[in-house]
Amino acid sequence: GHGVALGHGVGLGHGAVLGHGAVLGHGVGLGHGVAVAHPVAIAHAPLVHHAPVVAHHAVGGYAQPDLAEVSPYSYTYAVADDYSNSNFNAAETGDGNGNAEGSYSVALPDGRTQHVNYKADGYAGYVADVTYDGAAVYPDAPAPYHAAPVPAYAG
Repeated sequence: GHGVALGHGVGLGHGAVLGHGAVLGHGVGLGHGVAVAHPVAIAHAPLVHHAPVVAHHAVGGYAQPDLAEVSPYSYTYAVADDYSNSNFNAAETGDGNGNAEGSYSVALPDGRTQHVNYKADGYAGYVADVTYDGAAVYPDAPAPYHAAPVPAYAG
């Protein structure tokens, strides 16, 4: 029903929230056989409908594609934004059998550019070669903090 709480004792981890704000739960005895119940504030939960289960069958001689087939891929992208000083790029290719290789570069906050070339497979895992261009530049450290002197009051 709408906003109806059903259960015994305290529902901990066994309750299920169903549509229309109905809460169903199992009681939990706490302590030496003492069942503890607390009042529960009920609010109308939003109406939620789950997507229907649809069975896909061959239609007109067409069968669903086998998603386990080998699917090689390749992608590349790059961003260069002067306003935010964002500058990075990446490229990767995969043979569809779990083997991939690629590279990416990114401008670091210290002024260097990091380049990563990598290969990944089921045998060696992820293996990367990382290099840097440029020299790290750090801003001058701020002056040390000195507290203001304590005022002396005449008195």
